Amino acid sequence: MVSWATVQTAVFLFGPILIPKFIAIIRSVNVRTVSTRALDSRSRFGLNVLTVAVFLAIASSSSYFQSENLIVATGTRLLLTSNDVLLRRVENLRLRQGLQGLLDEDVMLLHTLRTREGRLLYAAYGPKPLTECSWCSISDPSSYLYYSAPTIATPHILNIAILGFVTSSLSSKAARSFRVPATMAGLGVALGEFVFLYNYDFLQNTQAATLEGVDWYHWRLLTYRGLAIAGVDCLLGVMMYLSATGRYGFSGVSDLEKIEVLSKSLDVGLSHVRTSLFVKSTTTRNESSLNSVSEFWKAEAANRRNVASQLEETKSQVLERVNLNSINDEAFKFTSNLIDAITATKNPASNYQEHQSSYDK
Repeated sequence: MVSWATVQTAVFLFGPILIPKFIAIIRSVNVRTVSTRALDSRSRFGLNVLTVAVFLAIASSSSYFQSENLIVATGTRLLLTSNDVLLRRVENLRLRQGLQGLLDEDVMLLHTLRTREGRLLYAAYGPKPLTECSWCSISDPSSYLYYSAPTIATPHILNIAILGFVTSSLSSKAARSFRVPATMAGLGVALGEFVFLYNYDFLQNTQAATLEGVDWYHWRLLTYRGLAIAGVDCLLGVMMYLSATGRYGFSGVSDLEKIEVLSKSLDVGLSHVRTSLFVKSTTTRNESSLNSVSEFWKAEAANRRNVASQLEETKSQVLERVNLNSINDEAFKFTSNLIDAITATKNPASNYQEHQSSYDK
């Protein structure tokens, strides 16, 4: 088991780094809940792949998919039970399972479990290295670790391949932004398992007097491996969902794409400038081209002057034809007639009220 001192050290080392980032993520999610968007098809496919990977990782951490522990299955104490008793118990176990006798793997494993070191290595590395490795030796315990390295690395390689596929160019832009962190997390889990297994002292089970006191490190590490892989995949899925829906991080265009667009626009502008400079230098060096350009701009200036003079003439002709004084007089007459009509509509009502008041009197 992981000691409390190790947990405290990990909290003191990574707490000041991870806790502020976690708080910032929560605040960002709360702020950006308004501007959300629906999941696109690529993001949904990537999340489905990660969901399947999480379920498979959790299933691999269960004892049903792990190798059988003969000592636990037979209820044998690790170091205190004799080899003959262990042999009879394994034979009875196979008979209860419907088999006629011991398997070839059982024979090889029981041969290794005859020694004290073999049983300790069995608790640390499991049955596979002890039955399959032909060049491993009990005198060199690290040889079993070297033999187990490909078996340990296989699920991590598959997980890293899944993470790479989910965050590849086939997926959405939101998933692509997590490619490097996801790969580093997968490699970190794999490296962590190797480090823990390399630093494990298999002799610590020498003081275990009961079956419950034995540290079955191999089977415990298998459980932790599945849970760690599932945790990495689940965390990536959550970050992909938040980014794809606009709740955190990804805003639609990555910084690399923005830089690429700016560089392309600068290249286009630079090409235009170079083209204009080339045309200008070609024109100034060629006398006929220079004369043609000069004549063109002279004709263009003359045309602009003609257009401006025509506009002025048209404006003056319109002003001459229109009599502003008569327009003002007509407008004044119209408004005065309108006011008289309004006052005329109001006077009958006032006259009616005066007649009504006199009649009442």
